[in-house]
Amino acid sequence: MRRPLSFLCTGIVALAMMTAASFGTATPTAAATIAPTTTCNNALGNGGAVCEVTVVNTITPTGGSAVVTVRECTGSAGVPATKCTNKTTPLSQPVTAVTQCDGSISGGGGTLLCSVFVTNNFVGLGPSVTAVTVNQCVGSVTTGTVKKCSPFPATTTGATITQCNGSGNGGGTSLTCTATGTQSSGLVVRINQCNGSANGGGTRTVCSARILNNVIAGPGGPTAGIPNASIHSQLPAQRGITNAVLLGALVLLLGISLTSVVKRFATRSSIR
Repeated sequence: MRRPLSFLCTGIVALAMMTAASFGTATPTAAATIAPTTTCNNALGNGGAVCEVTVVNTITPTGGSAVVTVRECTGSAGVPATKCTNKTTPLSQPVTAVTQCDGSISGGGGTLLCSVFVTNNFVGLGPSVTAVTVNQCVGSVTTGTVKKCSPFPATTTGATITQCNGSGNGGGTSLTCTATGTQSSGLVVRINQCNGSANGGGTRTVCSARILNNVIAGPGGPTAGIPNASIHSQLPAQRGITNAVLLGALVLLLGISLTSVVKRFATRSSIR
């Protein structure tokens, strides 16, 4: 029996960011929870469901905001996107967690298609970034037909992306899961989806998660945003070069001033 579509599938947690020094990291201090109405956690049985979440965070030295778009669809296993809704919500705080599509499509022959795409734009900040950590496809498709997970194996404890664990364990199932991107010291966004899902026979599950981090110069700097991979490798060197140039210019100016004073003193002495 289908449950009402008012069941909540996607939980989005937002943290406020306090003031931080330029090219530093902001500090989360308060939390608020938003749970858009979706369809992916309501045990649709033999049907199909699509849940897509897109988050664009903007983080500045004095705070942050976000724009969240949720697309949700229901339908049959063959045509899961029969009936769809789209909702865009502006938030006064950056999003730090997305949870959806867990315990979904338990009946045989169902289709579950879920994705999360997060973009973090740091304005006037330059936090460090590393490759995203992943825990996925653990205990999945033990008796199924197709298992495509990238990366695999991926069993990091406390990972930024946790998905597709304990899923697709019915006969003749198909499971495809991908996790890509980077994670930043300035704002950690955790994704949890497609766990304990699509365990009926003949189900198809496709889940993907991606996190991107961009650095955008603040007022007075370059106008274009620079992708995190290049900016974070350049910032320390750029700051070192800038400091060296400024120091050299200061020394040169002091030298010129001192020379001028000495010459004037010598001229006055010779006149006397």
